Amino acid sequence: MSKWLKQFLFGIWGLLLIPPITPVLKKWLEENVFSDPNDVATTVFRNAVATTAFDNLLALGEQRWLKFAAVFLTGVVLGVSLEWLSRKSDQKKASELRSLGSKFRSLSDSLKIRTASPGWPDNVGDLKPAITSALGSARKFHLWVPGQHVYQLPDASFLCEYFRCVGKLLEDGQFDKANREALSWKPFLDNVTLS
Repeated sequence: MSKWLKQFLFGIWGLLLIPPITPVLKKWLEENVFSDPNDVATTVFRNAVATTAFDNLLALGEQRWLKFAAVFLTGVVLGVSLEWLSRKSDQKKASELRSLGSKFRSLSDSLKIRTASPGWPDNVGDLKPAITSALGSARKFHLWVPGQHVYQLPDASFLCEYFRCVGKLLEDGQFDKANREALSWKPFLDNVTLS
């Protein structure tokens, strides 16, 4: 929905709400503003125009069509607002998943460099906090992630390829494929650790 159409919709909705809230406004004004008969505000606003305006708004607020229109438009406004919030939430989640994909790819590159030197898993001690953080973030999005036993493997190739494959799909915005790809690594890790 375009921005000007939303503003128009909210404006009409606001105008439709004026007659139903008029009795509350009138009572509040009488109790707080017009309570002193010698006050200037009471003298100025207690004329026929103000009384007529309030009476007309009260009469308009009693019309069935206005009540229906206000309820109907309230539903439309709520629907539009919920749709907007949902879209914003989905956009935020997509952005976070793409960022996670970028982290995965970066970790994959870092692990690939470390794979050439012996000493796994001791040679990635400085990367372990970043790996743990990335895997925790993936868990938050319900992606399957390898556990700590991944460090018992003979080398980092499993983790490197997991990060590369899943990260690429996340970066490309293919979240369902990334989830399936992550799950496809589980049997391999289970078989390797059992042997």
